[in-house]
Amino acid sequence: MNRIRVGIIGTGNIGTDLGERLLRNSQFELVAMIGRRPDSPGLKRFMGRVPVLSSNGAKDLRETAKLIDGFFDATSADDSPLHWKILQEAGKWLVDLTPSGIGTPLVPELVGLVEDMNTQKQTVSNYSMVTCGGQSGAPLAYALAKNSFAIKNVEISSSIAARSAGPATRNNIDKYIETTENLISNVCKAKESKAILVLNPAEPPVMMRTTITILAEDYDVSRARFEVAQIVDSIRRYVPGYEVVVNPHIQESGVLSATVKVTGAGYFLPSYAGNLDIINAAAVQTAIRHSHGFDER
Repeated sequence: MNRIRVGIIGTGNIGTDLGERLLRNSQFELVAMIGRRPDSPGLKRFMGRVPVLSSNGAKDLRETAKLIDGFFDATSADDSPLHWKILQEAGKWLVDLTPSGIGTPLVPELVGLVEDMNTQKQTVSNYSMVTCGGQSGAPLAYALAKNSFAIKNVEISSSIAARSAGPATRNNIDKYIETTENLISNVCKAKESKAILVLNPAEPPVMMRTTITILAEDYDVSRARFEVAQIVDSIRRYVPGYEVVVNPHIQESGVLSATVKVTGAGYFLPSYAGNLDIINAAAVQTAIRHSHGFDER
């Protein structure tokens, strides 16, 4: 089988962790990493390990694209539109790890389950990983909403270690909220949704946790527990540190809730950076499934 030839735009923490993942995955050939600073620690880390290392940002993207099947964008929501414009003209696919909201929102394990994510019948070349909260919370929200009746409101609340939130994450908080709320509304078919992100400064750093709370008229709690367990097991195939820490339960009258925790795999980032781990894992899984036409798992 031919390996998938890929490049990474962005050499910060997310891009560096992603690079380590791809180098250890036999399905990929990491051809290029594109940064913006010659002194980037991320670029220095991959010297002699990745053939093409660029510090000229988007200036080198068009030429580099000739060598590559597709790219991962690990920069920021502000920079992603320019990158996509260049790659679209070059006929390349993109997995967008920023909350730019440009691409088709996708959570790998929800493809085929949620109508808006059923990419099997359409040609998609820009996949949005939405946000870390979206990746951790959408599967949980789907399982809970499927067993809720007359949904009035859905809330997704994620707490992450402050140390794991870099400049791009902090600068893109508004986009994070917007894109996460849109995703959860689509997944749950809810008119109203609310996304909350807490940057927890606790020391030692805390693991990522995401809680879904649904306000509805009635629930099938036992069925929700069964479906949550099933979808969590599926996600653990590519995010081993994804686990339920609070099972679906009636929090109070008319309110159903559950919580998951994400522990990072430690490719480059510390284990408490589960928020970055899950979005990178989802990005890799998306690229694999794109290469198979979403007909294999």
